[in-house]
Amino acid sequence: MGYAVGSFALLVLLSALNGFEGIIFKTYENYYPDIKLQPVTSKVFSINNKQRRDIGRIPGVVKTAAVLEENAIVQYSDKQVVATIKGVEDTWPAVVRTDSLLIAGTPILENKDGASFAWPAEGLVYKLGLNNSNNAITIMAPRRDGVGVAQMEMNEDHIGVSAIIRAGEEQDDKLLIVPLQWAEELFERSGEISALEIKTQKGANHTQIRQKIREVLGPEVQVLDRYEQNRAVYKMFNTEKWVSFSLMAFVLLLISFNLLGSLSMLVLEKKHDILLLSHIGMRLKSIQGVFFREGLLVAMTGTFAGLAIGVVVVLLQQKFGFITTQSSFSAVYPVALKITDLFFITGLCGVLGISSAIYPALKSVHSL
Repeated sequence: MGYAVGSFALLVLLSALNGFEGIIFKTYENYYPDIKLQPVTSKVFSINNKQRRDIGRIPGVVKTAAVLEENAIVQYSDKQVVATIKGVEDTWPAVVRTDSLLIAGTPILENKDGASFAWPAEGLVYKLGLNNSNNAITIMAPRRDGVGVAQMEMNEDHIGVSAIIRAGEEQDDKLLIVPLQWAEELFERSGEISALEIKTQKGANHTQIRQKIREVLGPEVQVLDRYEQNRAVYKMFNTEKWVSFSLMAFVLLLISFNLLGSLSMLVLEKKHDILLLSHIGMRLKSIQGVFFREGLLVAMTGTFAGLAIGVVVVLLQQKFGFITTQSSFSAVYPVALKITDLFFITGLCGVLGISSAIYPALKSVHSL
């Protein structure tokens, strides 16, 4: 029962963490590209047409989009907010999943008349107090040839809002998407970009793609996959997952001490039976094997029973969502079952079961 409850709880815990991981990183997968190129030391870099063509011809590369990111002041009515302005090419919506980012409006960056439009993130909309997606906002950025703070001159331009997006917690209160050419004029960065974002084919070999990109651009540009673009977030979540797993593994360790104690008591109770079996010719290793197999049988039977119940509970939660969050906005607790978790828990319980059975098995023949 101890192993059954422990393995059940560990499977449910890991499945819940997997579910939350899927929800949290789904937004990151929508906004962040498969591969991102950015300069190692400087803020911006230049890439010529030949290099763009060479990168586009690499097997596995589907689409590329140049982006330019700078901080600027965004003003609407009497409110001002420092935001991250991200100028993107018209190919950018094909690199990321803009349809999953959109929460309101029409996702257009330029209309037929050549007018430019912006996509503010949801948190930035709340900060500015925008009441719909048809407002015009003012963006101000310092001129690059300014000589000092006291005499700083500002580039200022107005842009309409066509859509509102949700780009993840880190970007939600400061991101503003604008056309690349519009951003180049505002920041006086003609021909310079801060990153090149790349969409790859599903199942593409990212190691080979990154190697070929380095051959084209050299060591001055670093090539980042989605994990490296969000290293801190992934590391934080994995740390939380491992800490939770360690706590539950410690509970299983305590359960293993119970098994060790039970087997030790069994050895004492069966002392006369052990002596009898020895007298009729049973080998000492065979006697030890009886208690060893007993401990392993208890551990693995309980583990498999707990995992079976856990799999059923997780699958039912996935299908029917009978457990919900206790908040003002009720939502189904997300869960995701992974086969690797089943093997990992089975291995852990097997190791603990074997460790708990070794000492009683050896102790069983000491009195002979």
